Amino acid sequence: MTIPTWGGRRAVDALNQVKAEGRRNNTPCCLCYQDINYSLPSTEPDGCTVQHIKSRKLFPELTWVPSNWAPAHKGCNESAGSGSNLRDPGVTSTDW
Repeated sequence: MTIPTWGGRRAVDALNQVKAEGRRNNTPCCLCYQDINYSLPSTEPDGCTVQHIKSRKLFPELTWVPSNWAPAHKGCNESAGSGSNLRDPGVTSTDW
């Protein structure tokens, strides 16, 4: 099975979906639990990015599964690195 890499139009669409849901639910950063300013560009350190709950490195098959996405500050996301899981695998984005 080949998993498309993270990038391009699909990644932009995923970011827009995460931002819209996060804005609607006032969801904090999944890493530091502080508020996210969803109006900031995702290129800013405090802007919203997509964090994979179960890492793409360990679970590449979950790369494009929306329930594996969570909002995170860009700075937090970059600091987190890869290889760790944020939540129990049975928890989906609709559960938090």
